[in-house]
Amino acid sequence: MKKHPFAAALSCLTLAFPAAADTFLLKDGTSLKGSILREDPTSYTLEVNVTKSIKDERVVAKADIKKITAENLDLTAFAAIEKLIPAPDLLTAADYESRIRTVEKFLIDHRGTKSKETKDILAELKAEANEILAGGIKLAGKIVPQSEYRTNAYEIDARIQAAKIRRLVGDSMHLQALREFVAFDRLFHNTSACAALAPLIKQVIPFHMTETEQALSTLDARIKERELGLQRMSPADRPRTENAILEETAELAARFKSEKDAKLGWVTTHPFFKPSLDETMTFGKGELARWSTLKTPLLDGGKAFRDAMMLIENKGTPAAITAAITAAKTAGVAPRYLAILEAAAPPSGKASS
Repeated sequence: MKKHPFAAALSCLTLAFPAAADTFLLKDGTSLKGSILREDPTSYTLEVNVTKSIKDERVVAKADIKKITAENLDLTAFAAIEKLIPAPDLLTAADYESRIRTVEKFLIDHRGTKSKETKDILAELKAEANEILAGGIKLAGKIVPQSEYRTNAYEIDARIQAAKIRRLVGDSMHLQALREFVAFDRLFHNTSACAALAPLIKQVIPFHMTETEQALSTLDARIKERELGLQRMSPADRPRTENAILEETAELAARFKSEKDAKLGWVTTHPFFKPSLDETMTFGKGELARWSTLKTPLLDGGKAFRDAMMLIENKGTPAAITAAITAAKTAGVAPRYLAILEAAAPPSGKASS
């Protein structure tokens, strides 16, 4: 049987290079994506992708193949380059540098392939990288220059932290998200970013508590089941397992105490450590009660900080600056941000304590 030209080329390439992932359309309509590992006069042995991470070998008769579509390696490589923009929020200068090097390497390795599009991608990444190097930050898909950040530092920092908490929730890291929110709420309570994030947290708290409540409701049964398992063990193995359980319990108790002492609010739960489950339910109920009665702040700390900083930057009168910083303090702007205003204000324009 005549060898398919794509297969002939690939059978040579696989001797020295990783094989391309091509598409094999069978006469029965089945489509296989993979590469040719071996070939004999009547069949191909293919390495096919079962999932993204799992591969398998499959022997396919040449007579059953209707069409082979060779993968365009240059275009496949470009598809990865294309995903580098738009760059996500909060990338560092080092993150941008890594992306820029990847694009520059593509231009060298794949000359002539989507060169205009690739150069446009490179130009966009370099332009944003320069803004980041100059002290800017990307937030909500837009670059906030350093000058704008300075004026709105309190609200922008709140938005940055809120974005990180949303990402934790999206990754189902609920405990970490709730812990981060406790610290976030203390620092940025009187900001629009906190008000926007609160509804999501009000959903996460009951979800986390439901999981904890389920662990509590099955705790006695699981302890009994563990005890039965111990009783079935041989006299030689049982003491070791019992000691391991005691050691784990001691470690859990130590961590629980440490987290309580650190006032984390949300402690690490363990399905066999009842104090951690009880504490989570108690703290969670308290948080839900607090949020149900909490009113929207009348004063916007982000605006108060911005108003004060703009007065300072525009060289307002000492009296006006003093009044603005005092207003920021009244609006609940966190002490570390009040310190920024105090440091930027002229000596005669600092708020009285």
